[in-house]
Amino acid sequence: MQMPRIVLDPGHGGRDPGAVGKRLREKDVNLQACLYLREALLRAGFQVLMTRDKDIERVPGVTDAVDLKARAMLANTNSADLYVSWHYDASVDENVHGVSVWIHPSQKDRTAYYKADLICHHISTATGQKHRGVYLGDFQVLRDTMMDAVLIEGGFITNALEEAKMSDAHFLQTQAEAVAVALCKIFDRPYVAPIMVAPKKPRVDDRVTVKVNGASLVQQGRLIEGKTYVPVRELAELLGCVIAWDYDTHTVSLTRGE
Repeated sequence: MQMPRIVLDPGHGGRDPGAVGKRLREKDVNLQACLYLREALLRAGFQVLMTRDKDIERVPGVTDAVDLKARAMLANTNSADLYVSWHYDASVDENVHGVSVWIHPSQKDRTAYYKADLICHHISTATGQKHRGVYLGDFQVLRDTMMDAVLIEGGFITNALEEAKMSDAHFLQTQAEAVAVALCKIFDRPYVAPIMVAPKKPRVDDRVTVKVNGASLVQQGRLIEGKTYVPVRELAELLGCVIAWDYDTHTVSLTRGE
């Protein structure tokens, strides 16, 4: 049984930054999301090709139209089963937010529409983003591809809250895994979740031995956030002090006698 072949297209790249937010460039976020998605799809047994896997154009030094044609051609010549282009949107209205998926107008009410809707639903459900739905657009990568093709708009880089999320690797991985779940359903493949291993915290021995005139306290002190804490009553007794507790003022008094 031949495994499904997916072409992932991280939009823009190289001299083309795509949409630009306050701190992020779309091309960088697109690439990171697609790298996470490639990892998720490989776990599930898909064949995955990428139009780029670093910050370059597909064909450096050519016009945008030629570069986009080359991206579609990669999918066509390799008989891909699905073309997934990944982007993040922009708007003059900073309040606009949410995820959407685009298909070519010729694919309305066909299989590409239902695939796009399922992908959008899974991202929205996993991340809590607004579900903006499926849109129709005559984008070149959707027009020039010979198989079903979708273009994901994973959020608005011009929205402060969504841009902040895009800088979080966990958020991008959550989006990518959601798409992987949707594609596994589309191609009837078992989804394989990532193995999340919590980093081990180094064990720190916070015990502190306290000595007074060479004699160690029976109770050890503790080193907490750079400060040493010791049992005050035992310390006071070794120092020959009388200890008193004022309940009303929550005050400990050490008085050294003659």
